[in-house]
Amino acid sequence: MRGVWTRERIALLKKFWADGETAAAIAMRLRMSKSAVLGKVFRLRLRPAAKATAAAARRNAAAVGGRRRGRLPTKPQVTPAAPAMPSGKTLFELTNHSCRWPHGQLGTKTFHFCGALGADLEGGRPYCERHMRRAYVGHRKTPAAPAGAAEPPITSPSIVPSGAKRFVFSQGRKRS
Repeated sequence: MRGVWTRERIALLKKFWADGETAAAIAMRLRMSKSAVLGKVFRLRLRPAAKATAAAARRNAAAVGGRRRGRLPTKPQVTPAAPAMPSGKTLFELTNHSCRWPHGQLGTKTFHFCGALGADLEGGRPYCERHMRRAYVGHRKTPAAPAGAAEPPITSPSIVPSGAKRFVFSQGRKRS
């Protein structure tokens, strides 16, 4: 009975898992796949045993640079911290040349504005160059009118010239 979870197999799984066995070792003993074992462990909401977490911590310490045979422990290498991103500006810190692109959830402590230079409120640019590219997408040019046509073809209902009242089906036929 390969691949079937019987009560006996579930009891063995719980026992082996509590003893700190790995999913691969349990899978070999139960003659199942490792994925089947991990899936059942997840569905049963089994927690790793204290022995298993201690063994995993030892393995991680050895992998990082802990004790090796005949060697002294090495110092853990300290990686330099990444430069912190500027947190932006609050509404009261913005100037006429500060970008007003919002970041975060409105009403929370982490909400702020971009604040980068490059905006010009008096000139009608509320955002810096980077956020302008995200905010304003260029207009798609309409195709040229065929020879002898009175007006250019309408490609979508949203591009109807002002004053023209026209309804277009999705197939492009006019509605009377």
